[in-house]
Amino acid sequence: MNTLSRICLSREVRGCRESQVNRCGQRPIAVIACCAVAFFSSLPLTAQSTPGQKLTDAYRLEREGKPASAISELEALLDSKALDPAGIAKAWNVLGLAFEDQGDFSASRHAFEQSLQAYEGLPDHALDEAMTLDDSGEFYVVTGQIDLALKMMKRALRLYETANDHAGMARASGDLAGALFTGKKIREGRKDLDRALKESQLTNELDDDDLATLSFLQGWLAQNDGDLRTCVEKYQQSLDLLRKYHGEEHTSTGWGYVLLGRALAETGDLTGSLKEMDTGLAILSHTLNHQDPRFLTAEIAYSRALDKAGRRSEAALLRTKAEQELNTVRENQCLDCTVSAKAFR
Repeated sequence: MNTLSRICLSREVRGCRESQVNRCGQRPIAVIACCAVAFFSSLPLTAQSTPGQKLTDAYRLEREGKPASAISELEALLDSKALDPAGIAKAWNVLGLAFEDQGDFSASRHAFEQSLQAYEGLPDHALDEAMTLDDSGEFYVVTGQIDLALKMMKRALRLYETANDHAGMARASGDLAGALFTGKKIREGRKDLDRALKESQLTNELDDDDLATLSFLQGWLAQNDGDLRTCVEKYQQSLDLLRKYHGEEHTSTGWGYVLLGRALAETGDLTGSLKEMDTGLAILSHTLNHQDPRFLTAEIAYSRALDKAGRRSEAALLRTKAEQELNTVRENQCLDCTVSAKAFR
């Protein structure tokens, strides 16, 4: 999913699974991030017609929020049998990200598992495997399988530590913090966020998308601690970085507006809250299918702001519709399905 590096679903998705429709949306939104800046570092710079360049182009499409185009390119590449084993593993990972962007969780799960299986015989590609583990971990946070997500993320972190890769350690530690926050393990998550921030000072390889993720996580923690002023400052900083990196018409930017609006609602600035959330929802309506779990989760957050503003009937109608559709997505996409044994290897 495109972020903060890719923006994932909030814990409200989990809330719908745990309490069905009536209590969905009572938790703060949590966004989990993962980034693969160095994903193609091992690919040579070659002519545009080569399989390696086509793979790089497909990854660029996924990062730009064009998953359908990315999927088409990746499936053609895999069918062509032109990729080497490392390329095949990477293609499956990007395919997992693209399917997740489209909300096709069953296909995304399968692709991530195929990627991890492919890396089993490639010991010289440990950093690429670490990225797939981290991406898979993010996926399992979205689907509510937090324990599995944490196992994968910790494995990814160990691989980065072995390679002394500070950028990788910063991203993996930040992702761990987000997963732990989602799992209500705040004390542990705080430690991992502290490490992510320290590691970020030891590298110049993080981009604005990565920094937006760290700012968001700091804002989320401040909100949890009751420091709403810092929360709003960090969410604004995160949004500014996302706008700079992605532009206005991108899912991640839309989410940034929604998150900032949600924080403003907590401070009592309902006019500012609805303005930011209106902007965010408008962007998401252009960049996502209206049955996409991320769009529905944003609508749930917006309904809560409407309720605070006294527009209770409008809020109730929107919330009920979004929660029902989100539960339908859960059933159709089998979010609670058991992961295959391949993911544990």
